[in-house]
Amino acid sequence: MTGRIVSKVRKLFDHPGFKAHPAAVLWRCAALLVRVALGRPITFHLTADGERLQVPANLRYTTLTAFVMRDHLEPELHHLPRLVRAGDVFIDIGANIGVYSLRAASLAGPQGRIVAVEPGADALAALRRNMALNPERAVTVVAAALGDHTGTATLYHVGNGYDPQAFSLLSDETANGEESVPLTTLDAMCADLALAQVDCVKMDAEGVEPLVLAGGRATLERFHPAVILEMNIATLGRRSSPTHQAWDFLEGLGYGFHRIIDDAPVKLSAPPQDFCNVIATHPANDRLGGLL
Repeated sequence: MTGRIVSKVRKLFDHPGFKAHPAAVLWRCAALLVRVALGRPITFHLTADGERLQVPANLRYTTLTAFVMRDHLEPELHHLPRLVRAGDVFIDIGANIGVYSLRAASLAGPQGRIVAVEPGADALAALRRNMALNPERAVTVVAAALGDHTGTATLYHVGNGYDPQAFSLLSDETANGEESVPLTTLDAMCADLALAQVDCVKMDAEGVEPLVLAGGRATLERFHPAVILEMNIATLGRRSSPTHQAWDFLEGLGYGFHRIIDDAPVKLSAPPQDFCNVIATHPANDRLGGLL
């Protein structure tokens, strides 16, 4: 137990969000414990731009990281102002409670368009609540899973992270429930929404990223959007699935890859071997010049 606590404290101190705002992070940790004890939903601003988020009063991953770390939740979220510009179209695949969607809505502004894709009933309900807290930020919610064909699919309640964002179309030994959800493709969705551009895609599909990409080939080839891609190495390995299919697919379309390490982009020549996000960019898209 002591070793686990020491490990968690060390992880907190090593987090970029703590390094950037140590006093604020410690205060939020204390405030979170108080609010969890009170047992009421927690509402807060993600950034100074005013995005309002509500999370349940617990110490699970989504609540803990979003409330304590804010836009330092992930390095790619913190750098989103360099990836999304005014008037952009941003697609959030696996939107969960809407953190990326709301941040992108602030950055794209009233001339932009945000599409939040979320299939899971629990996460979808939380996403809609957060959208209602931000009526001035227009976000289109698509209640479906994305894959390589249209129809219906089974969304498994896998145990990774014990939060709704871990639900997946792939099952493993940690699954403790399931639900039937609509299934579409990225290409079909973009056609249905009549999107004339797609500038950035964030993809957190819990291991089915290769299927999502296969169903979005036409969109990728037409618009060459930047792709924030989760490399779910551990989850795929646990299911004995190939771990680099998404990387290989994008590389085959001419994309290159970077990873943000210590608040700076690092060019990658091979897929990472740990769980992380990478930023895939195409030479035809110069939107990331400020970051890369």
